[in-house]
Amino acid sequence: MADAPITLEGWYTLHEMWAVDRARWNALPAGERSAVVAEAAGVLEALADPGDGHSACFALLSQKGDLCLMHWRRDLESLRRCETEFAATRLRGYLLPTYSYLAVIELGTYELTGHATGMLKRRGVEPGSDGFEAALEAEMQKLARPRLHPAVPPQRYLCFYPMSKRRGEQVNWYDLPAGERAGFMRGHGEIGRKYAGKVVQVIQGSVGFDDWEWGVTLFADDPGDLKEIVYEMRFDEVSARYAEFGPFVTGLLLEPAEALRRVGLSE
Repeated sequence: MADAPITLEGWYTLHEMWAVDRARWNALPAGERSAVVAEAAGVLEALADPGDGHSACFALLSQKGDLCLMHWRRDLESLRRCETEFAATRLRGYLLPTYSYLAVIELGTYELTGHATGMLKRRGVEPGSDGFEAALEAEMQKLARPRLHPAVPPQRYLCFYPMSKRRGEQVNWYDLPAGERAGFMRGHGEIGRKYAGKVVQVIQGSVGFDDWEWGVTLFADDPGDLKEIVYEMRFDEVSARYAEFGPFVTGLLLEPAEALRRVGLSE
């Protein structure tokens, strides 16, 4: 049996995608529509920064939906409260669910170990030297904290997609020895680090929570960077041989009132 890597967990995450029921919405008098939007915007603004977590609104592109609500919270009970508070608004009655995804922000320690080791080497601290193990653990803790409980990045564009590792007849990720998996993931991580400053990646584990094994949320100011990082990673062996991808969803990060306006709910 292959060794299962240890993972570190942070915020629990929920992405909810909605489409506007245009026929029912357009049948409402204009004054009533304005009141419904104002109520929903107020609820979403309160959810955005509750003091222990974050939420954000995105206006989606394509027919996969109109609106995405992304919630990051300390536990599942808090995520459920986010769902309940929005469900209690009148606007919820005019939205049709198109997709949702539940996960938890995750760091794999073999990836984190490689990153921390690289940083120590750049400072002249080599593996096997006196004090390396203590320095490695301290560096991993320092790297993990902001990545497990981040704020929502301010970048304008979001791309979300679920993915899994193949377990088919030809190749099986879960049969690989731990060292081989770690090597693949280090190489994969090196590609991601090339986009530091341009793309923020939030990796979420969803084994046992949802239909795929991971959810990936990318943030960038240039939508071309979203395409480029995914495109380049497709040629990396860990993706080319072992990755299966679900649907991709793209949207614009906006304040709640503006997001509702952009999806056609107000003037």
